[in-house]
Amino acid sequence: MRGRNWLVRRAARRLGPELGALRFVATSSKVYWKALLPCLAVGFAYGAVGEFVTPRSSREPGLFSDVPLFVLVSLLTGLVLWSLTLLMSFRKLLVFDGGLAARIARRHTTLVFRWSEIDPATIKAVTTAEGTTPSRMLAAGRKTSLGVPGRNALVFRAGTGFWLFESRSGTAPLVLAIQQAMLDAGVPGAARVASRALPPAVVSTHTSLD
Repeated sequence: MRGRNWLVRRAARRLGPELGALRFVATSSKVYWKALLPCLAVGFAYGAVGEFVTPRSSREPGLFSDVPLFVLVSLLTGLVLWSLTLLMSFRKLLVFDGGLAARIARRHTTLVFRWSEIDPATIKAVTTAEGTTPSRMLAAGRKTSLGVPGRNALVFRAGTGFWLFESRSGTAPLVLAIQQAMLDAGVPGAARVASRALPPAVVSTHTSLD
């Protein structure tokens, strides 16, 4: 199954007794390359500060005497800082027999949406123009994003608010997987999920979901 990495397999084992078998994995990703240069700059700044604040004896070489080591340490510091952004760069939405699961990296952050909590009539696929995202264009009294910024999104209502799973990839496979899982679970109204949600609605102006 595409997108089924070790993190997904761990979540599937943990959530399996509650939600059943894993059917589909939707991935949302965006690597923040623009943050690389600022992180490297911070790394060099920390390296320079370290040269001045490190205690030195009269026998030790002067400041910046080992330039290759200074450059290496600064680069590594910057890369470590940038690698922290990768924690925000990848998101998964899992389709199980009994519902959806998101934010699966940790047990206490995992969100579970059982089919009984999701209104099939509110499941929509939307897309926007380049340079904007559904989370910016769609408004609601309560709206929560489950993915990283992308021009496509799956939208559904569960509980008292709307949830968006944004992605740079198309949402049709995700919608079809949700419909089939709902049909197999006997959810009323599931048969019309795909016909209502697809093709994705193009959102070009600010739109209210309520």
